[in-house]
Amino acid sequence: MISLSLQAVRRLAALDADLFLRINCLHRYFRLERIVRMVSFTGDGYLYVALAVILPLLYPEEGLHFLLSGLLCFAIELPIYWVLKHSFKRRRPFHVVQALAPLLQPSDEFSFPSGHTTAAFMVACLISVFFPAASALAFSWASLIGTSRVMLRVHFISDVMAGVLLGTGIALLSLALLGHR
Repeated sequence: MISLSLQAVRRLAALDADLFLRINCLHRYFRLERIVRMVSFTGDGYLYVALAVILPLLYPEEGLHFLLSGLLCFAIELPIYWVLKHSFKRRRPFHVVQALAPLLQPSDEFSFPSGHTTAAFMVACLISVFFPAASALAFSWASLIGTSRVMLRVHFISDVMAGVLLGTGIALLSLALLGHR
């Protein structure tokens, strides 16, 4: 049983590395570094602060609910994120696939889960609840954040997928705790 589990983990890791390499081959054909960096930058946190300030001013009721839900999301997410990062201690792709240097300096040592993707999907979920007309834009942006992290060579796809699940789950939990549907 343990042998089968180990084989499954190895296959998943090989698939993850293969997808990482395939996505990063796009850099050979397209000059994407500047665009990818800009997309990733929008997930650094500054946009979240701007939304937290601007939305309650423009839309007092929905904006305030967005702000309070976001604060709860981040209060839940940050300790979970820290525990996961330091429990799994997954090495970043550029340590595993040394032929591909990162295109930016990551903020911490470990890759699992992607914090940028987690936060982006939390915010996208909140936007979809309080500002439904912007749902498609919010989820497209969040998906681009995750993709940018792989293309910047600081995350594997499974790190990003974990961020999608974690961010979405935390947003749904926060909304439920605050009585929002």
